[in-house]
Amino acid sequence: MTKTAVLSAIAVLAFSALPASAQTTDRSSFAERAAAIRNSPAGDAMAAQPVSPAPPVAVGPSWAGFYIGAGYGRERSRIDHAGLGTAFLDGTFGQDTTDTYKLQTQDYINKGHVLGGYLAQFDRALFGVEGDYTFGARSLWDVPFGSEGGACGVGSTGNFICGQPSVFGYVETLGHLRAIAGFEITPSLMGFVSGGAAFARSNDVGAHVGFTLTSSPGTPVITSANSISPNKLLVGTSFGGGIQAKVTPNIVARLEYLQDRYSLDVDPAAVQATVNGNFLSMNTPGGKANIINETIRGSLIYRFDPNGLSGNGALLDLAHFTSAPELYANTWAGFYVGGGLTQNNYRIRDVDAARLSFFDANTNALYSNRFDLARTLDSTGGHILIGYRAQLNRFWLGIEADLELESLDRLTSKKSPGQFGGEGGRDQTCYFFSPSTACLGFAMAGNLSVESKNHIRFQFGFVVTPQLSVFASSGWSYGEVAGSIGSSAGGMVISQPSFPLVGAATVLRQHDLEQILGSSVGVGAEFKASDNFFVRGEYLRDTYVWNHAPTGGAGFGGTIGNLTTNSFASSGSSHRIVNEAYRVSLVYRMWNPQAN
Repeated sequence: MTKTAVLSAIAVLAFSALPASAQTTDRSSFAERAAAIRNSPAGDAMAAQPVSPAPPVAVGPSWAGFYIGAGYGRERSRIDHAGLGTAFLDGTFGQDTTDTYKLQTQDYINKGHVLGGYLAQFDRALFGVEGDYTFGARSLWDVPFGSEGGACGVGSTGNFICGQPSVFGYVETLGHLRAIAGFEITPSLMGFVSGGAAFARSNDVGAHVGFTLTSSPGTPVITSANSISPNKLLVGTSFGGGIQAKVTPNIVARLEYLQDRYSLDVDPAAVQATVNGNFLSMNTPGGKANIINETIRGSLIYRFDPNGLSGNGALLDLAHFTSAPELYANTWAGFYVGGGLTQNNYRIRDVDAARLSFFDANTNALYSNRFDLARTLDSTGGHILIGYRAQLNRFWLGIEADLELESLDRLTSKKSPGQFGGEGGRDQTCYFFSPSTACLGFAMAGNLSVESKNHIRFQFGFVVTPQLSVFASSGWSYGEVAGSIGSSAGGMVISQPSFPLVGAATVLRQHDLEQILGSSVGVGAEFKASDNFFVRGEYLRDTYVWNHAPTGGAGFGGTIGNLTTNSFASSGSSHRIVNEAYRVSLVYRMWNPQAN
């Protein structure tokens, strides 16, 4: 712009600011003064000043663009078959018992995944597409035979039955292709839902029917059948939802829930036998097996374009990641409350609770062994928490209390067909001492309820980035137990031409509601979604030692042919209870006294 143009613009602005009458009256004098300014040294200096460009328009944070990521999760795989029926006719008393079982099995697997996708943003609405591939551990299943995995008991005097329908196999999710719809809650936090296709592979999925039936003086019968679907690739549906927060402009932390559903055709299977007038049948009608895989997983995602504009910010801001001033600004301190979901996985264990010995008269050999009795339970519920933490530079210390909701689960015992509701040993194992065969089973029995109620913990954390902190915790856990606990033993010994030796026994003791105190340790990570909202994922391990009055034991044994059998199962006076919990929480900071 020339000097003349600059001065002319100034003159026009000054003139236009005058009242209308003054503009008319002083038009001539204004022109003279403007000319004088242009020709003065001040006018030269004004014209020489460079014109500053308009400041650039700042591009706000955006979620749009391409991204890749990886993470880890915990998957629960559940298989539901059509109902299976058993019918038992007691030839001695003419009693008929018919039961229908709901065939289900479930397993937990820890799995990793890699993912990639693209998001488009319209104002605060987000739409995109994403694919992932999952990998990790597999469930290990053996195809059952005979009464393996069954519940054993004496249906009536002289009649021994061991058998329980069961489900085996697993379906492994391989990956997903899904659409994503989200909403930007804050520039650093978004929530989303997803839906699309899930891909999986089936591995020896089927149902087992099998039993052992003895009734002296008849010949024992061991029979079984399996219905196994061919292994194949499956395509199912997937839906889910989650939240994700920016750790840096490029790095995003995500927590999400996925539910995948598949179906699989399974052929029918049936077995039946009659021994000494006692008839037993077991069958599954086949049809559809429904598979539900549920996963809670966390991911770290790298965004190629932190501003949603192509070609910008392809490199990680290392200064922000490791040395930003916010790392030392006490931004993780304060009082907070929160809540979320908990998956509890209980394991009740009695060490060396079962003892077994065989003496083979043909070889004068003694075989003996000891076993732990254990059962697993699981529940999914919620939790609420409250706590405080103080920060010193990049380290923080805190104390936290929580209350678990809907964390109760119950140990239940199975019954054998025709046993009319009785308890029995299960999971038979067969031992061969030619010409004799012994099949024995032990079990933890009862109807015990177990629940982790709350925790009080100290936490120690480290601030990795202004938006990411990791921590470890240690403290106390409080739980409750109530109900019956005991043990079962049962089995049979066959040595031709003698009659079979059969039997089963269960001993239980009832316990009133009792509080138990244990220890709790854990690790986790927390992501800052905004100044006062945090997203947390963590793992907790609670350990209890429950001491109680001794229960006594159940045994089975005797001598037949060349084999002397002695087995005994006792629940003792102490059980070890371990709960492994996986939790996702949303935390709100109420007040930070270290803010200044």
